[in-house]
Amino acid sequence: MNRLLHYAVVLLVLAVLAPSAGAQRDPDRASALNHLSRGTTAFRAGDMVAATQEWSEAIRLSHQAQAPEIEAEALARRGEMYRTQGHLRNAADDLRAALAKAEAIGGDKLIAGTSGALGNLELATRHTDTAEPLLRRSRELAHRIGDWRTLAASANDLGNLYAQTGRRGEAASAYAEAISSAASAGDDMLAATAEVNAARLALQQNDPANANLLLTRAIDRLERSPPSYSIGTTLISAGSAASEQHGGVTADSGRLAERAFRAAAKMADALHNAALSSLARGGLGKLYERTGRADEASHLTEQAVFAAQRAPSPELSFRWEWQQGRLARQQGQADRALGSYRRAVGALQSVRQDIPVEYHDGRSSYRTTFGPLYLEFADLLLRRASADRGRAAPLMREARDAVEQLKESELEDYFRDSCVTSFAARQQSIETVAPGAAVLYPISLPDRLELLVSFGKEQRQFTIPIQEAALRTEVQRFRELLEKRTTNEYLVPARALYDKIIRPIEPLLASQNINTIVIVPDNALRVIPFAALHDGKNFLIERYATAVAPSMHLVDPKPLAAGPRVALVLGVSHGVQGFVELPNVLREVAAVHQLAGGKELVNDAFTQSRFASELKAVPYNIVHVASHGQFSSDPKQTFLLAYDGKLNMDKLEADIKYGERRENALELLVLSACETATGDDRAALGLAGIALKAGARSAVASLWYVSDEAAGELVVDFYRGLRSGSQSKAVALQLAQRKLVSGQRYAHPAYWAPFLLIGNWL
Repeated sequence: MNRLLHYAVVLLVLAVLAPSAGAQRDPDRASALNHLSRGTTAFRAGDMVAATQEWSEAIRLSHQAQAPEIEAEALARRGEMYRTQGHLRNAADDLRAALAKAEAIGGDKLIAGTSGALGNLELATRHTDTAEPLLRRSRELAHRIGDWRTLAASANDLGNLYAQTGRRGEAASAYAEAISSAASAGDDMLAATAEVNAARLALQQNDPANANLLLTRAIDRLERSPPSYSIGTTLISAGSAASEQHGGVTADSGRLAERAFRAAAKMADALHNAALSSLARGGLGKLYERTGRADEASHLTEQAVFAAQRAPSPELSFRWEWQQGRLARQQGQADRALGSYRRAVGALQSVRQDIPVEYHDGRSSYRTTFGPLYLEFADLLLRRASADRGRAAPLMREARDAVEQLKESELEDYFRDSCVTSFAARQQSIETVAPGAAVLYPISLPDRLELLVSFGKEQRQFTIPIQEAALRTEVQRFRELLEKRTTNEYLVPARALYDKIIRPIEPLLASQNINTIVIVPDNALRVIPFAALHDGKNFLIERYATAVAPSMHLVDPKPLAAGPRVALVLGVSHGVQGFVELPNVLREVAAVHQLAGGKELVNDAFTQSRFASELKAVPYNIVHVASHGQFSSDPKQTFLLAYDGKLNMDKLEADIKYGERRENALELLVLSACETATGDDRAALGLAGIALKAGARSAVASLWYVSDEAAGELVVDFYRGLRSGSQSKAVALQLAQRKLVSGQRYAHPAYWAPFLLIGNWL
């Protein structure tokens, strides 16, 4: 409950339409109004099922009676209720339909309310660009017609938007306007809502005294208000604001938080509302967890879990099961903790797609907020696995599966596409494929690095005592030094990382006759090429072929198809769109075309429209792009450069994965002049997911920019290896890299190491 409060504007601001004389003569219209009112009563009592049923019936009857003003209001109320319950896609459908009907009718009050509700939803889903004009429109209309309640609600939501986008002065002014307007409307709950949000802003500005004053006023207002679900949730938000201050809970803030949570619990009992009871008791339990009252915290959390199950409410269940897991672990109850973590992860996965995701500098809030749940669970499982070798295999697999769920969510969030990981029909665990290959699955935990190594159906665990912060520092140093072509300073971290990551597993690799290592990297390890790790005599690539997989299950593990290969080979050698020329691209495209066949499009022949039309006309199984490209921490800045503009990832997906002639996945996508943002694991995450986004079984791309001459030489040798038909893609890339290592001009890893084979390595 640490999010800013968004006032349920349509539910409690728009006045219930009074039955007109015409309504009395029209039974459907009168009945629709009755259901509209009953739905609002149910919502105020916290009965969301009944509210949904009543408003749905109001929508049906008003549509039948051709009463668009009632239908618009019922849609808006149901949509706003969906938003408060986290059903954001349903909310969007209802609120957009409500606004369209309100605009067709032309009533300023209805337009103001529905614009504010839709703006509120856009804000909740982090679409601030579209939220702001909707909320401004709502405020302006409400101000013009003197609707103080709607004005207060819109000003509050604008304050939230300004706070989220770093405009703190504007946020403070908007909250003050909301409090004043709510007072003019005589709406204590709305005034309290704005006061709680203003208190959060004060805490961000390191002003706890003002925050506590605002929270005291808010709680005073709420305690003297008639019991309702909305009053209860606002009390809980006030308690959360008081208890989650940075630097710990002070005596004053602790008393405020306890007062708010207890008042909310009393209100929940009076309303017989299980969801509200769960929120109140779980919040109080979290307060006690933070203040060291573990036994009381555990008892309250048990009550919160039970109430969430009665609701039923998986979005609350995962929160309190996670809290119970932490508490049980603190109390040394490992079995109980594991059970709680299992249930928490399961409940979170069930509501994953309804959790709004926030982005800062291209980064998703999901890993920051929920990553600790998955990693704490994996930590417990791996500790148990190392202590109980008889049950180690299933425990390791469960730990890895928990981290896999987090990896897949990260990919979905990076591309902002919940479908990017939906390959269930052709998923296969890569650990069971191909003799001679081992899967290296690192899991970086705060106090250690766990290495899970799979080969065939076996899996081994290696625990490396290096803290996550120290590992990240070493990895960043390695990455930075690798790109310095005039020095060999990279050898120091290359050897240190080899000793930590590869040396412990060397005996196992040798005993299993492993020749290919498939790495499923996590966090900081995404930004480095494992091929450049060094044992003191040789690079890793001189002994093993390497490949990168974004996940254990997001690879289509099939060898390159036999028979004719049809390649689309594209390149931009001219300096266009502000990028420098790449003179060797012409030679690279010609050489690749000679080896792979198909069609070549260079410079002004490689346009965005021509790219799309070629892929629609011919089912190419190889696409090779020799042009500038970038994988950024912000997916909006991730692109490939065509002659006339930038191909973003959504366009690439539409052209390749969903091409009209494409029945099978693209076999291979090669990007020979692209780069990722230096040392940025979010950008590297996008690079790792490129094969998924484009619908390709494999991709070859680079972690940093390499001269087009060196890149051309390497990729041409890679294609020669593939043409032999006797080598896997991983081995073909290994031999091409080893050829550069053995020469003089491009022996430095800055030239050959950044090229990664991503996805299917066979």
